[in-house]
Amino acid sequence: MLLAAILVTLVSPFQPAALAQTTTATLTGTVFDASGAVVADAAVSLKNQASGDLRTTTSNGEGYFTFAAVPPATYSVTVEKEGFKAWEAKGIVLNSADKRNMIGIKLEPGAKTETVFVEAAFEAITPTDSGEKSALINQHILQNVAIQGQNAAEFLKILPGMAYTGGTVNLSSVNTEDQRTGSGPVGNVSANGTRTAALDITSDGAHIIDPGCNCGQAMNTNVEMTSELKVMTSNFGADEAKGPVVISTIGKSGGQQFHGEAYLYARYYSLNANDPQDKNSNIARPETKYFYLGGQIGGPLIIPGTNFNHNRDKLFFFAAFQYYKQDVDNGVYHAVVPTAAMRNGDFSDKAYLSSLNGYAVTGVPNGGGANTGPTTG
Repeated sequence: MLLAAILVTLVSPFQPAALAQTTTATLTGTVFDASGAVVADAAVSLKNQASGDLRTTTSNGEGYFTFAAVPPATYSVTVEKEGFKAWEAKGIVLNSADKRNMIGIKLEPGAKTETVFVEAAFEAITPTDSGEKSALINQHILQNVAIQGQNAAEFLKILPGMAYTGGTVNLSSVNTEDQRTGSGPVGNVSANGTRTAALDITSDGAHIIDPGCNCGQAMNTNVEMTSELKVMTSNFGADEAKGPVVISTIGKSGGQQFHGEAYLYARYYSLNANDPQDKNSNIARPETKYFYLGGQIGGPLIIPGTNFNHNRDKLFFFAAFQYYKQDVDNGVYHAVVPTAAMRNGDFSDKAYLSSLNGYAVTGVPNGGGANTGPTTG
């Protein structure tokens, strides 16, 4: 099968949220002074550490502030107020559909030129500040954990409550199902005991599977083009897709610096180990071949000869490409067809028994002159 895929994304700081599903986050917090009293009219800034996008707001009379429709990224928050030292926290990771409340914002008396730095807490895979039952596969996991192919949905198999219901006949079947679109990882997974058609998958808020039947997946979520994958199984908000289980993926985007990569993933059957049963039966290994060639580049959009976006903080781009050729060989399926004597509990045919999957099987006398195998008639 040959497939060429091109993904081009233009990212603007003012990009509206998709109506079908929440792909952005909300960040809130309350500003206090050292005595625990709320601080009103404090200037709060939220800066995207990758793109430099800067948003500002002011705490209200109760010291409360909020940033809505924030694209998933890593941010820094700065709080300033006359007569207090500036307060800054870096490394705040916001994912799609997050509703994060910052705690511990306390301003100390001093000059604004002095700054109190706070390190953000480690990013939690499972939310602890809401009743939502979900799991997040972040970019670090996507890039550093090996999977069978290039489909990010393969990570479903490592999450609790997920079980494969198809493609488990043998090793070749599992390998094949990991690659297929539509009937691959999503189509063969049951989440917390639900039927396989209970999983709805979206990419940047858009359905890539028929929402009427949760079937007919149109495309795979390429792991090299995905920044995060979030699986929500229960208690998520009404602003999410219909579910009952939602798999939300967010694509990568450009930033202030240019980044890119080129890659080739190749697998050839002559380098694979043969299935033990096939090897014992002198059956050749399946001739499966995968070749994935691709690359990506992202950064600020600069127009030569103009001053447009000269600060690299207005418009960004991300482009990715992957070509793949795959020949999937399912190999030989093994089946045992019982004879009439075996159906009556007689397993005395030693020649037949010795041919089962290439392994010798010994009959056990049953006291009536016949031999029975592992199960009696």
